[in-house]
Amino acid sequence: MKNFYSELDEITLTFSDIHTTPYGMEYIRIYFERPTENGFDFLESTIPSLQVNARSGFTDAEVGELLHYAQANSFLMWDIAREHAEGGNPLAASM
Repeated sequence: MKNFYSELDEITLTFSDIHTTPYGMEYIRIYFERPTENGFDFLESTIPSLQVNARSGFTDAEVGELLHYAQANSFLMWDIAREHAEGGNPLAASM
């Protein structure tokens, strides 16, 4: 499930529920999208690692800014995802 988090300068940030690696490490997938004439620019990453999994259209500088934004707001995304996992989530709208 994707949860809406924010929209800034026509860039939308959504994120997944909490996932767990085979080694027991929790992570959340994050997605940035910006509409273009031919579709979307996108960036896919995870928190807490902030490793870029896929991207298209965003410059290196934009990627750095977006990952910084994700890091600065990661505690809120974790809170929302944990609330959602517990059955209640008044802050996030499902997409």
